[in-house]
Amino acid sequence: MYKIVTFYNNKGGVSKTTTTFNLGVFLSKERNKKVLLIDCDPQSNLTELFFASTDEFDKPDTSLPGTSLFEALKPRFYGDQGRINSEDIDLVQSTIYKNLYLLRGDFELGMAENYFAQACAQAITENVNEKQTYLVLYRLFNDLINLHSFDHLIVDVGPSVGALTRLTVLSCDAFFMPTSPDRFCNQAIHVLGKVLSDWIKRHLQIIQTFESFGLEQFTGKPVFLGAISQNFKAIVGKVKRSYKYWQTEISKTIIGEFLTKELIESRNDLHEDPFVAEIRDVGPMAPVAQIFGRAIFDVQQEHTVEASSDGRQYYGIVWKNWQDRMKEYKDEIQKIAEVIL
Repeated sequence: MYKIVTFYNNKGGVSKTTTTFNLGVFLSKERNKKVLLIDCDPQSNLTELFFASTDEFDKPDTSLPGTSLFEALKPRFYGDQGRINSEDIDLVQSTIYKNLYLLRGDFELGMAENYFAQACAQAITENVNEKQTYLVLYRLFNDLINLHSFDHLIVDVGPSVGALTRLTVLSCDAFFMPTSPDRFCNQAIHVLGKVLSDWIKRHLQIIQTFESFGLEQFTGKPVFLGAISQNFKAIVGKVKRSYKYWQTEISKTIIGEFLTKELIESRNDLHEDPFVAEIRDVGPMAPVAQIFGRAIFDVQQEHTVEASSDGRQYYGIVWKNWQDRMKEYKDEIQKIAEVIL
């Protein structure tokens, strides 16, 4: 079982945040796992989605509950505290999914980039302060698991190759690669293998210097659990030809370029088919789910008033079509969950 998992691609718009949230809900609601979502993206979209289920969220003077990740990290950035005291962090429990919690993000998290960039550059030296900063996310993630007995941490990261994303990904046990079937995503994957391989290689050099200072080491080699094809259109159960073309090209790129990188570990079965789930475009279900802060597969009939043209909820065959699409989506999320479990 993989405990700390992220969805990473240096290409934006591939539904990282949406899949993170829906997987968290599935594991907590359908598998009764205690799950912590951590928002490591300065855009904080996961935080917005999590709090959308509360009535007060959209009011401009609302102060969000709980400790933000940047607030939690301040004792490391602005002081001498090497290890963040996880007991000082106030996590937020979901109002509708009892086993789901959040360590929220905020826009200030972007300021962490400079601290982590400096740590990545200088942790290989005898500078213990930078070594402590290099370790802080790994320590925090594992301390939160141990303190609260979480079954899983699912971490949201931005489409970046910066130091914050780098240390977040390296601190995870495993990762999925969400993709969209288009040329731009294929181009991004061409360089993604080199980026990750370089991160891991540098990490192995850095971490070897820690033992003599009495600091713990961590592997920094998250296992690749598979790719997810998303945001494509299908007719009568078949992927439209143009989308299928790019799915095939991306599969070739992952197998021929990404999985060939020596330092990237993966499940063995991915060398024939790297995709573990295929999630087609869900149309208006996604924005409706965002309004109510719910998983896409957990939209209720009364919520469909936000999708109808006359302001009335869907009935009959229209609602049945929604139920079928939600079940299809849920089945794909379940495939992702089964890989973790």
